Amino acid sequence: MNEHAPWVDAVLRQLDEDELHCDATVLSRLNRARQQALDAALRPHRAWRLPMALAGATAALLLSLALTLRMPQAPAPLPVAESGAEDFELLAAGAELELIENLEFYAWLEQQSLDG
Repeated sequence: MNEHAPWVDAVLRQLDEDELHCDATVLSRLNRARQQALDAALRPHRAWRLPMALAGATAALLLSLALTLRMPQAPAPLPVAESGAEDFELLAAGAELELIENLEFYAWLEQQSLDG
């Protein structure tokens, strides 16, 4: 008989004692479950499971590699507007809120004066 840890022996003893107090219906269900477990343990393992698992893992790896290599390059960063630095300077200097709210108008006005 296999040697078990002390707690395993205690659990087995307790299960055997509990089995003595079960009715016929429960005992029948336990017997069927035991027989199914024994049948499953004695049934030969399917030899195709491992190759299929390896094939699936290989396919997943190849797919992820293909997708990674085909991903588009990162887009070029957008050019920073020349007035962006000026806007930041206005905000950092604590300019009045009204001036900041009408900043686009002032930029347009400046552009008009440069054009004409």
